[in-house]
Amino acid sequence: MSMVNLDDSDAHTSQAYDPQIPEAIERLYRKGAKFHLSQMLFKLKPDDLANVLCDFPEEKACDLFEFVSPPQHAALVFEEMREGHKRYLLTHCELEHMVAMLECLPDEACQRNLEDLDVETAKRLKSALNEDLTLEGANPSDYTNNTAGSLMSPRVLALPETTTAAEAIRTIQGLAVHDSVFYLYTTNAKKRLAGVCSLRRLMLAEPETTLEELENSRLVRVHVNTPLDEVARQISQYRLLAIPVVDDRGSLVGQITIDNLVDVIQDENNRAMLRRAGIGSQNNDVLAQSPLRIFMVRVPWLISAFIGYLLISAILDGFEETLSSIVQLAFFFPVVIGMSGNAGSQTGSVAVRGLALGLLNYSHFFRLLFKELAANLIQGIVYGLCLAVAAYLFFQNPLLSLTVGSALMVNITAASAIAMSLPFFFKRIGADPAIASGPLALTFIDLVGSTNYLIIAFFTFHP
Repeated sequence: MSMVNLDDSDAHTSQAYDPQIPEAIERLYRKGAKFHLSQMLFKLKPDDLANVLCDFPEEKACDLFEFVSPPQHAALVFEEMREGHKRYLLTHCELEHMVAMLECLPDEACQRNLEDLDVETAKRLKSALNEDLTLEGANPSDYTNNTAGSLMSPRVLALPETTTAAEAIRTIQGLAVHDSVFYLYTTNAKKRLAGVCSLRRLMLAEPETTLEELENSRLVRVHVNTPLDEVARQISQYRLLAIPVVDDRGSLVGQITIDNLVDVIQDENNRAMLRRAGIGSQNNDVLAQSPLRIFMVRVPWLISAFIGYLLISAILDGFEETLSSIVQLAFFFPVVIGMSGNAGSQTGSVAVRGLALGLLNYSHFFRLLFKELAANLIQGIVYGLCLAVAAYLFFQNPLLSLTVGSALMVNITAASAIAMSLPFFFKRIGADPAIASGPLALTFIDLVGSTNYLIIAFFTFHP
């Protein structure tokens, strides 16, 4: 339902009002000064006006209540009135006026008030309400876990586009709490989300300016079934304090604030860290898990690494003659393989983070690939020269220096290409790109690096 809804439970504190106010209202009513009467009722605080109306007989209060506008203000006044007066108003006031007011109540309050009526009156009001809306309201438990609908709060400020700036400000001032007023959303005639209005712009606008003139229709929104990680990404990307949630019809059903998402973002970061470590995205409370459960989570990654390193052992065995004739090659093996793995991890982290935040997509692949190749080629040349110098100082063997230096340069460059490509590949097949920066990627880089190193050594020493 249409919402001016920040807190269903907090009530306005009753305050003493000028005793001359009821007399002035009575006088304007007798004279038929409808415009001035409406303006006077609008200027009163909701709790004060509720007290005034409840001091009148129910029949007179009903006549006066029909001059209370806009519907958002009428809803705030209605909530402060006595139960007996509420029932009388719902039963005897003009149907159109009461329906407009009910649509501005929180869903729970609307349902509660209708339940207190006789069956016939409640049925008449329900049928007059928008046929597509329900009176139960949007319940987060009705939506799938880890979706926007499951986390959203119905406490959101939304007003029709036809509301004037003066009416909107008055409505905001009459709210019981303001801790969730980050943005003022607007709805069109079909009760669908139309735009968002800056509170600063609202305060500076002329009183008679409508919200339609002040709104920005190009607002960011999410569907009730949008995954929470996508919601977090959009809030982060657009630097929002809150984001509206809509249903299939485009109707505003709630909002998600940055406060709601803090825990979600932290949990997602923890899961991403575990995925990068190759231990899955399950519960990160290791103390609460059995040893068998921990083993089942980790074993797929360890098997992939185990197979990869068996292949590396087989490759080493194939180059046994080269390694036995130049024993010093084994001395630099950990340096060449380790440095290429570190360079690949840096490149992979850039790609994984960019994809996770939505900063990168498939169209950026080749541009980023060439950039990373260039950067790592420079790194490879620098570290390759350093390793070549170190090798010569250790063993005074020019061919050995040329071999290890060239191998390091080639491996660092190749590692960047592998680490850059894997996240995009996993993204393309629908898997988590973070997998690409775990043991699987490191094993693949080590496998390629070992092969490169031994092939370069073979052709250097056995031309």
